[in-house]
Amino acid sequence: MDTSYQDWLNLQTAKDERWDIYDANRNLTGKTHRRADPLPAGCYHLVVIACVINSKNQFLITKRAPNKGYAGMWEFPGGSAVTGDDSLTAAIREAEEEAGLVLLPQNGQLAYTTMRRDAFFDVWLFRQDFRIEDIVLQPGETVDAQYATADEIRILVKEGKFAPSPFVEELLAFTNQY
Repeated sequence: MDTSYQDWLNLQTAKDERWDIYDANRNLTGKTHRRADPLPAGCYHLVVIACVINSKNQFLITKRAPNKGYAGMWEFPGGSAVTGDDSLTAAIREAEEEAGLVLLPQNGQLAYTTMRRDAFFDVWLFRQDFRIEDIVLQPGETVDAQYATADEIRILVKEGKFAPSPFVEELLAFTNQY
């Protein structure tokens, strides 16, 4: 499916959400941006991914709601940081918004950072036990949740059932060191 269409779908959710704007060196500019508006060239925002892994080396993955880009695909919880969020705060907020899971800051470690077209992506790894029964699916965000091992995630990626994520393999390799 066309990536620009998927991006457009994602922008339809929370249209009035405000993002802090960064320059290419990841310095805050003091400006904010409305999510639904095109981001000007040379401006960047912050996107976070919250990978939660339990003591059995199982990851929390959630399935995207039908109204979102990459509908029905599995993913790690995550999304855009909103105005005032730092990276860790945004990762914790996104996990709670999408899965009802309260993450403890001391359990998180920044695993991977990359810069893409118009965003900085911070991938966080949280080592924290959780019960799948305690996950609270969020209407308009998620429709399912499950545990998955690294190998199961690789299979989902290979089968095209995991939302496109350029960092997945790096993250799974990082979990072996963490």
